[in-house]
Amino acid sequence: MSQPPRPSPLHSPIFAAKDLFETRYQGANAVLVAGSVVRGEASTYSDLDLVVIFPKVGMAYRESFTHKGWPVEAFIHDLETLRYFFYRVDRPEGSATLCDMVREGLEVPAPTAATREAKELAAEILREGPPKLAAEDIEDRRYMISEMIDDLREPRSRHELNASGARLFGELGDFYCRSRGGWTGHGKGLLKRIKSQDPVLARRYSEAFDQLFQHGQPAMVITMAEELLAPYGGLLFDAYRRDALPSQRGR
Repeated sequence: MSQPPRPSPLHSPIFAAKDLFETRYQGANAVLVAGSVVRGEASTYSDLDLVVIFPKVGMAYRESFTHKGWPVEAFIHDLETLRYFFYRVDRPEGSATLCDMVREGLEVPAPTAATREAKELAAEILREGPPKLAAEDIEDRRYMISEMIDDLREPRSRHELNASGARLFGELGDFYCRSRGGWTGHGKGLLKRIKSQDPVLARRYSEAFDQLFQHGQPAMVITMAEELLAPYGGLLFDAYRRDALPSQRGR
């Protein structure tokens, strides 16, 4: 039995963020309100996504709680930790989620020198784009996706088909975005990233996986995967090899 819809918050997201700035996050430069509520895409179950910028924090952290009827996801940083996460954590993985939150975030209670610097830094990284995939990375991903495709061709059960398809949805989409030098996404954000690069492919991607999950028919997914891998050498099995590192011998 499904859960009843969560009651709508009684307070606006800006009011809730301002109240948090004045109470929970005293001493912060500002709070950036981001996510679906800023884009006008919020649902009944949407979180209030915040990036809280302090002059200095001992360490960055994230926390979740409920405030003024809103489930809140807050990411607490200073400019130094933001730079670290932008460059050392997110960018190597091709993720721009935190950058996007800072770039699109509405400053509460008002813009400050710190929020302007944070937005300039986020914009700079978004312009640079993620690092290019190395040839070895592309080969590894081709091999992994090829194995998943084989699991779709003749699954032993619908459960196996769905499990393999769910994994392939993320891996193939990530490969497409990263192999083209674009930012990737996770979960529901992945299809948005694909759409930003190729709206036609995004529609086809969605339709192909709908056929797999709703009707148990993987043919469209397999054909699409073969086409996306073709410019990089296609499916890969024969002649693939990876040596373990010398440090992985154990004692």
